[in-house]
Amino acid sequence: MTADAYDLVVIGGGITGAGIARDATLRGLKVALFEKGDYASGTSSKSSKMVHGGLRYLEHGEIGLVFESVSERRVQTKVAPHLVRPLPFLIPIYKGAKPGFELMNVGLWIYDSLALFRSPKLHRTFRGVKNALELEPQLRPEGLRGVLEYYDCATDDARLVLENAIDAVTLGAHCHTYTEVLRFERSADGRITGVHVRDRLTGETRLVNARCVVLAAGAWTDEMIRRFEIPMERPLLRRTKGVHIVVPRERLPLARAITLISPVDKRVMFAIPWRERTVLGTTDTDFVGSADEVAADADDVKYLCESGNGYFPGANLSPSDVIATWAGLRPLIAAPPNVDESEISREHEVFSRNDGLVIIAGGKLTTYRRMAAQAVQEAVKLLDQLGEHVETKKSGTKTRPLPGAAGLSEDTLEGVAKVGRDLMETHGLDVDTATHLCGVYGTRAPLIAARIQADAALGKRLDPELPYVWAEVEFAVTHDLARTVEDVLGRRVPLLLVSRDQGLGVSEGVAEMMARLLSWSPEQTIAMVVEYRAEVALSRRWR
Repeated sequence: MTADAYDLVVIGGGITGAGIARDATLRGLKVALFEKGDYASGTSSKSSKMVHGGLRYLEHGEIGLVFESVSERRVQTKVAPHLVRPLPFLIPIYKGAKPGFELMNVGLWIYDSLALFRSPKLHRTFRGVKNALELEPQLRPEGLRGVLEYYDCATDDARLVLENAIDAVTLGAHCHTYTEVLRFERSADGRITGVHVRDRLTGETRLVNARCVVLAAGAWTDEMIRRFEIPMERPLLRRTKGVHIVVPRERLPLARAITLISPVDKRVMFAIPWRERTVLGTTDTDFVGSADEVAADADDVKYLCESGNGYFPGANLSPSDVIATWAGLRPLIAAPPNVDESEISREHEVFSRNDGLVIIAGGKLTTYRRMAAQAVQEAVKLLDQLGEHVETKKSGTKTRPLPGAAGLSEDTLEGVAKVGRDLMETHGLDVDTATHLCGVYGTRAPLIAARIQADAALGKRLDPELPYVWAEVEFAVTHDLARTVEDVLGRRVPLLLVSRDQGLGVSEGVAEMMARLLSWSPEQTIAMVVEYRAEVALSRRWR
């Protein structure tokens, strides 16, 4: 930390905060970011892993949000094709369903047109049970009139956040994880002049000077407003809990994602093929309490299994099939209490205060880049009003590739595939490892491949069922800003979500490797394993 004041201090290391830090640094601002956990450790790694246009928002007439979403989806496929890739979705239409086949078809034409007919592929219709089951044989055949196929995009949400943070750091931002903002420093007239922070791993505290502070705390926004005693007319958020369950691919083998209408409560949910597994989600229930303690419960898991079985009776899913769960909070803008939680808008709001604070609340993963740009523009405008003008330039986030897409031969999946072929030809990797590494790290993958080539032990799998290798653990520490075992196994190499033992079997080995790289004491190493086990226990609390 330097004694000079930062132009911008960002509180929150989720997708919005990381996006703000990157955008502001690209504009030439001096930026610091503080996150009390790891990057994306809150809501931003607990999503449905999609960058999508928001088809279901059409039903509520949110045309502007859909247009913004499909536009941003296209931007993300260009600047991060290794992380945001096309995924086909099927909408099964059953007899008596509303909306029916014809109305859904019209809706998808509107959806395609809002994307200016530049979706990964235009939607298609498959009428009749025979044609539908040829595409997805797991579907319940009784009453099936056909399916509609449309395209959205899947993503690695945690890594999308991480690459924004990595780029911000590369550009000169000072970003700190496991660093909690304790309170604001204010001048006699109430103006915010800095923040007091504490490193949660070392205990060190310090004062950081700031001209402007941006609060991008997601689901923690109202909690932070209360902590900092910021006068607001009303709570900003209505938080709803979204739970996903992970089941073995062999229990529900899907070639495409399926958009479902839950037979339990008629809300929209998804079944998604993901990382050698299948994911079912999400729930949508109001949440009261600390955002630090959100977790799936037995009713959530039962609901998701029953909802899935309504469409895939052959799977006959039960809670005993569930490998892992994740639960996050949607930071929805507060609406009147009589509005159903599934109908709350996913729009965002930016609040600017004359004491030097900007608050951004609401929004969604897909539109994070626009949200970040708006928050930075508001901060620059506020600095002007406060007599602290700063010169800025265009950020260029619409065209600047994220780190894993830098230097791609072309900004498409073919460019990513070429990286994979090069990994096999140049470094001798097998097809599974090469495919995995290029699809996660993009043009950064050769750095990992070179380490495997130098030390064959680093090419061994962490889990025989999954393509993750030990070199990724090392890379997480040396290149991907990981500071704890949970950082690695929860988000960098997420065995927490996909391994049948949720990474417990390798957690001690991971800790030992990290201890060598980070000079941990034996006591620190043991503590890191204990903390990781607690995270696994939280994800299993529903049992």
